[in-house]
Amino acid sequence: MKTNTSTFAVSAKRVANQNLDDWLPNHAVIISENLIADVIPTKSLPYEGSNLKIYDLGEVSLLPGLIDAHCHMHCSATVDASHLALTETNNQLISRATNNMRKAVLAGTTTVRDLGSKNEVAFTVKQMIDLGHIPGPKLIVSGTPVTITAGHCWFFGTEADSEQDVIKAVRNQVKLGAQSIKMMATGGMFTKTSNPRRPQYNTKILKAAVTEAERMGVTIVAHTLSAEGITNCVEAGIHQLIHARWLHHDYSKGLDYRPEVVDKMVAQGQWVDPTIGHHLLAIEHAKKNNTEEQSYHWTTSQVSIGTEDHLALLEKMSESGVQFTTGLDMGMNHADHADSAASAWAFVEMLGWDNWKAIRAATTQTASALGVEKEVGKIAKGMKADLASFEGNPANNIRDMHRATSVFKDGKILKLENRVLV
Repeated sequence: MKTNTSTFAVSAKRVANQNLDDWLPNHAVIISENLIADVIPTKSLPYEGSNLKIYDLGEVSLLPGLIDAHCHMHCSATVDASHLALTETNNQLISRATNNMRKAVLAGTTTVRDLGSKNEVAFTVKQMIDLGHIPGPKLIVSGTPVTITAGHCWFFGTEADSEQDVIKAVRNQVKLGAQSIKMMATGGMFTKTSNPRRPQYNTKILKAAVTEAERMGVTIVAHTLSAEGITNCVEAGIHQLIHARWLHHDYSKGLDYRPEVVDKMVAQGQWVDPTIGHHLLAIEHAKKNNTEEQSYHWTTSQVSIGTEDHLALLEKMSESGVQFTTGLDMGMNHADHADSAASAWAFVEMLGWDNWKAIRAATTQTASALGVEKEVGKIAKGMKADLASFEGNPANNIRDMHRATSVFKDGKILKLENRVLV
């Protein structure tokens, strides 16, 4: 991979301002080594001498590199994703993960948190990216998720049933290099031997995991699809909740929204990744191919629960003050690793957010949730030079934020005007 060590400039018709609420028209970003040295009007160029190399990207919108808080790097994003994750060898999964991370960064997603891949895959791929041997985003990895025996994603998870088993699993993941811990608080649709409507861990065990993660200085997040699971996570102080659906424990019933739990979630500052970009892509795939929106699970309700029912509760949560991150659940069915921007699309099209609010969620807000807001997430002096340009104007049409035309990561040019350089 080529490394750029000299100072250069990147100019564009529209450059996002520091607050990510408007454009700086006809501005240039000065990059020195791996940092943003300045942001100036294009008319002020050349900057510090006439030998400055200037990359004029033209009629594009320049944003901070996108940030995705929920990835499974070795999963295929196809309808047989669970089968492949179960049957493929580690070498096959590493090859798939390597390709997926390249796709992600070339689409403009320069920071990714992986929340569930085999240890042998996740830590290997992260190391190779960090060493510059393969292209990919900045990776924050958890390695294997912690789940009960035969629980959700057991085939690439660490199975731990008792409190002591869970504590040991948390310690082992951090020993291997995990920067975040992923717990499966309930079952999931991806795993036939699990029950999405029922907790996999009680509050006491989850609290023990939180205590251990905090002792070791890492965040802890939890997958949860049921009201009981959400309640347990909130009571235990889990830092971030994934999905946060309100399925009733009785499969003959629908949803079980608990406003008092949401109020406590807000008071405790617990983030939620609603993964609705994944739902949007699944719906669009179903319409395009005239198929069902998703495969049925044995716990499917006897009463109809539609996407609109889940969205209505997510709207209530947002209105109550719950902070959302962008996380596509990359690697699950139809959630391609190049489509992280679909999370922002869904915030606008399914929850009615303002475009800039959705853009902030995909950048600076999710950076804050991941604890990297001092390094990435906005275009400002002293920040890491992670940038992505997009044709059109995402502030007017959020779908213009899709596959990046140019990508810069740590001051290195990975893609320039649709020419891939890595």
